[in-house]
Amino acid sequence: MPGYAGTGKAALLRENEQRYLWQNELIAAGSLSIAFTLARVNRSYYPWGLSFEATFSAAPGIFEIDSMAANNDVAANYISLSTISTVNSANVGRWDMTPGLWPRYVAAYLKSLTNPVNVTVQVTR
Repeated sequence: MPGYAGTGKAALLRENEQRYLWQNELIAAGSLSIAFTLARVNRSYYPWGLSFEATFSAAPGIFEIDSMAANNDVAANYISLSTISTVNSANVGRWDMTPGLWPRYVAAYLKSLTNPVNVTVQVTR
């Protein structure tokens, strides 16, 4: 799967959907994933949160994946909301968005990875 596709090319992510930011790929540190725009909920409450799940093909060593967000789909506008830097015994790490965050666009940024292993990052709305 390609990296960041460019301004205005983010696909829509609706409530109760899942998409891959990277899918079993060898990603170089310093890479921004493809982006998704979050469909707005037409209610007075926000029933669906957002989560990022990172799965590695083997032990990743020391790593950091940032969950990124922006109000405008421009690579330079994405900021880190949180990081995934630990995994369980199955080499899976996770981050759940806290209530009160309302980004329009989301992506992942692989900041560092010491072991050259394949990475899958799935975003769920």
